[in-house]
Amino acid sequence: MAHLSQIGNSLGVRIPKAIIQQVGFNEDTNLVFKVTQEGLLIAPARRTREGWEEAFKAPGKQRPGKQRKERPLLGEFSNKFDDDEWEW
Repeated sequence: MAHLSQIGNSLGVRIPKAIIQQVGFNEDTNLVFKVTQEGLLIAPARRTREGWEEAFKAPGKQRPGKQRKERPLLGEFSNKFDDDEWEW
């Protein structure tokens, strides 16, 4: 069983190596702490927009029996400024 230990002016918890390996943490992992109804949740810090690029590249869900067409997410669009003023 884990318990709180004095670490400088703070208190700390030693996490067993088996748990660290199971969740994929290492000594460079930044953590966030969230208080929940059950207690304290320790989770890896996520970068802003982490995973967005892969999500946008992934194909959308296909309905059964429907042929999926490849198309841009936003479609083609431009305006007068884009056509006349902007240098591409």
